[in-house]
Amino acid sequence: MKKILLNPFSHALGKNPLMETSGKIVFTDGEYKIYRHFDRHFVHTFKNIVITERTGPNKDLINGLKNNIKPTGEASIYHDFERPQWAINEGLKIAKEINFTIQ
Repeated sequence: MKKILLNPFSHALGKNPLMETSGKIVFTDGEYKIYRHFDRHFVHTFKNIVITERTGPNKDLINGLKNNIKPTGEASIYHDFERPQWAINEGLKIAKEINFTIQ
């Protein structure tokens, strides 16, 4: 089944913010999901907003976001906590601008 996701990172680059995936969900925790988009391409989402793309599923990232627990290390704080939070907030703003339903 195909799913339309809102990608705030694409929007920030001036590209189409909507992406389609028919990937299998490999992990779910509340409103967070990880899709296997391609072989080694995993899309992490909050509802249907892309929060990060990785070469493997990162359940710790989702656990930290869900429980508001910052990881250790400057790079991890940015890539695994601050940047995904930015993506959620930016995704909500973009959704209003383009009349996209967050679900």
